[in-house]
Amino acid sequence: MSYNYLNSNFTKALGMSNKNIFLRRLKAIMYYVDSIILFFIKKPVYRQEKKKKVLVIYNLVFGDGVIWRCSAIHLRKIYPKSNYEITLICQKGIDKLYEKDDTYDKIIPIDFNKATVNLKERIKNFKTIRNKYYDIVLDPVGIFEMTTNILYMKAAMGKEKIGLRDINVELHCSMKKINKIYNKIIQITEPNLSLIEYYNSFINGLTDKKVNIIPSLEKLKTTPTKLKLPKEYFIVFPCASTSLKRWPIDRYVEIAHKIYEKTKFKLVLVGTDADKEAIDEFKSKLDIPYEDFVCKTSLNDYIDVIKNAKLVVTNDTSAYHIAVIEEVPVAIISGAYTYERYVLYHFKGSDKYRKPCIVAKNKKCKNCNNRCKFLQKNDKIWPCLNEITVDYAWQKIEHLIEENYGGTNEHRKITRNNS
Repeated sequence: MSYNYLNSNFTKALGMSNKNIFLRRLKAIMYYVDSIILFFIKKPVYRQEKKKKVLVIYNLVFGDGVIWRCSAIHLRKIYPKSNYEITLICQKGIDKLYEKDDTYDKIIPIDFNKATVNLKERIKNFKTIRNKYYDIVLDPVGIFEMTTNILYMKAAMGKEKIGLRDINVELHCSMKKINKIYNKIIQITEPNLSLIEYYNSFINGLTDKKVNIIPSLEKLKTTPTKLKLPKEYFIVFPCASTSLKRWPIDRYVEIAHKIYEKTKFKLVLVGTDADKEAIDEFKSKLDIPYEDFVCKTSLNDYIDVIKNAKLVVTNDTSAYHIAVIEEVPVAIISGAYTYERYVLYHFKGSDKYRKPCIVAKNKKCKNCNNRCKFLQKNDKIWPCLNEITVDYAWQKIEHLIEENYGGTNEHRKITRNNS
């Protein structure tokens, strides 16, 4: 599948590092491993050209990339085509997300995730990044701990290398090393920004001029899918990037049955190979009609299926962000680990968009950035996510349905016939 960007080895490694703080700290060792690798990779020679060369390194995957795109389309206000050539290096499989925009002159997909657990792939990626010496290298992901974006910025060659840091979030890497990599760090001082505000702060901080780009949800550019979809359908996506973020399958099954009984919408399943294990378990427990498009969609199809759904229920941020941007009724079942940044959409001007339904507990320990102090050794999911019961989730989802489609299936039929 073209957008299967999470391989099983990477997913397991990500899950282990999220659960074990010691393993997360060990990632700093890659700073020294990469120093050895880069010693043997030839540095490019700087060549001044008519247009200045800008490189954007964006290693995050689909969900975050959808939101980054909303801000990135404004890059041309700072780096106009007449004077700048912008290249994007992104995760292989989601490059098509950006191809229809006029933001980038070149898009180079590489496999960041595979390179996390495959040294040969890492060397290949570093050679790709060092193919050219850039005037400006941009890292909009952010400086928090010794993460992939920082290590690839270390590998890149640029006269000016610009990063982003939220000073409200505790730093878990050496500032001495960071200052060796970046020439300029844009600082976010306002606390609890949503992801789109976070990225907008980066764009606005790239110039001394008052650009003042206001956050906006930019519709995704797709062509209508050729899949034979039901006339009215809902999506339940019970998957997540790590098992810690996955609400129990049995609870999803109960929610799916309740949605079907209330609306008679047909259930549609979508996902990639990486989602298959969770979805197979989900299917095995279903007792309602469904259409299965798992591993049968392109990236375009996946987006378009979500665009045309009557309702989306998920704990995965990729499906969530797409539904929010496309203003599809959506409920996200989430813990409080990155509550403000990745779940909330409270930004200036957000009231003009359809509001998502957030099924989460607004806890005092929220925004721990996956550093849960209550996590026990045998816990399979984050405690704050496990607290969410079926009854709690259904109360919010049922309200979302009634708000958009009326109180009962009979009421919906009458409304549709009269319209």
